[in-house]
Amino acid sequence: MQAKTPPQRLITVTGAIEPSQARVTDAHNHVWIEAVTGAVHPGPVLDDRDAITRELQDFHIAGGSTIVDCQPGGCGRNGRVMQALSESSQVNIIAATGYHLRRYYPEDFWLFQSSAQAAYQYFLDELTKGLTETQNSQLPVQAGFIKIACEESLLKSPLHLMEAAVQTSLETGAALEVHTEKGADVENIINALYNYGLSTDRLVLCHVDKRADFGFHRAMAQEGILLEYDTFYRPKYHPEENVWLLLGSMVEAGFGSQICLATDMADARMWARLGEGPGLTGLMEDIIPRLAAYGFEAPIINQLTGDNITRWLSRPIH
Repeated sequence: MQAKTPPQRLITVTGAIEPSQARVTDAHNHVWIEAVTGAVHPGPVLDDRDAITRELQDFHIAGGSTIVDCQPGGCGRNGRVMQALSESSQVNIIAATGYHLRRYYPEDFWLFQSSAQAAYQYFLDELTKGLTETQNSQLPVQAGFIKIACEESLLKSPLHLMEAAVQTSLETGAALEVHTEKGADVENIINALYNYGLSTDRLVLCHVDKRADFGFHRAMAQEGILLEYDTFYRPKYHPEENVWLLLGSMVEAGFGSQICLATDMADARMWARLGEGPGLTGLMEDIIPRLAAYGFEAPIINQLTGDNITRWLSRPIH
């Protein structure tokens, strides 16, 4: 008798949900970042709990359902707070294991000095047992995917951690999201990931719309990789001339199934209740209406704003 295929689920900070429950999803954002004592480079901080709760509630009221939080452990993540934020706002939050850029950690942070085996075990435990800071709590929070960060070149990136992340993805079926430095050296980065055994249906490339080269994006989409675009509210990247035109060209070329949209508001100034930006509701109140105004059909809009990232982040639950 043939074994049954285990069901696919999304792992959120409050438990597993059906992929269909994710609905409108911001594919790359940050809802909580604590200050990191001794960090080489002080990173962004998002720690006003009341304001963040209210803005998450705004997101929910505006029609948003899910946020993919891309802050891994050791550089400001707090799974307990994310769990509470999700419960108080009714927004699904998907947490990450993995690692960010080296500069956001203390100089002696253990992970960058660890063996590949130790890193693999750390990622695996966070995906299957719970985030480190929640493993001893009554309701541990499991990571829903692996996020890694590459420097401006493959050779400057922690190769042993990349290998460990891929092995964890292969073991668990968890997706691997890759921070790229404006899309730099992506060709070498993905070749390394392939050499470690990663398949394209588990790979998400982040921030690649900063490299707004249609030929490059077409080639990556043809490989079967999911491309994440998030510069809609970043004027220095000239979104009108870059991400919007690139998005239109890619959809017209038939690659709507290989793109996911996000707003990546790690900077508090981009939030409506913390700063003067469009805030978390921008996805529903600005980006989605604009996609419709451009003539994108509803199935394509649904793919870009939820279905695609949900497909990548869903994994078998035994």
